[in-house]
Amino acid sequence: MKTMKIIHYLLAVSLLTLAGCSSTTMTVDSTDATGQSTRKVYTKYYDASAWLVSKHLGMSVVMDHEKTRIPIVSGVQQSLGALGSSDSYANGKVTVYLWNFDSQTHPVTILLVTSGGQSFTPNRNVINALPKQKTGDAVGNFKIFDSGTSIPIKIQYELNGKRATIELKLARRTEEELFRYFGPNGNPPYPWPWYGGNDQLR
Repeated sequence: MKTMKIIHYLLAVSLLTLAGCSSTTMTVDSTDATGQSTRKVYTKYYDASAWLVSKHLGMSVVMDHEKTRIPIVSGVQQSLGALGSSDSYANGKVTVYLWNFDSQTHPVTILLVTSGGQSFTPNRNVINALPKQKTGDAVGNFKIFDSGTSIPIKIQYELNGKRATIELKLARRTEEELFRYFGPNGNPPYPWPWYGGNDQLR
């Protein structure tokens, strides 16, 4: 028995050494009533958007799913009783982008970011929306479910001396959606036109 435990331990250590990769995608297979099977491969990116000032200033929020996870090793850890509840969670890095279609800069102050029972106030909370550009900044992090496909988020902000709140439901993009929306000729499903390739707006 002692020999088997040593073998299991050495196997786990070997896998940890050899498989130092980051698993941030998720594959979901499903079958409909006709027996047709489909596969979705979710990426690490969540996003959603809305106008702050219609036709003038928009906001999009992107969350990066960050988790160093080794599927094979997780199986070994689980068999050894070493897989804890924290392995069901990941870090969600939140980036706020401002899409400014005006010819003047608009400073936007991010006051509070909330998701579920979590919230934070950014350290650098003022984002200057530059003229005719998409301008962004990473504002903080949330603890998110490793296998989630959508995340509700609420952002309290101040613009032109007035406070307001925007509520979004961030969707985890599949590989197909990422290419279709953000590829060379892509156009995201946002309420404003984007011509891709760079951050210059028309």
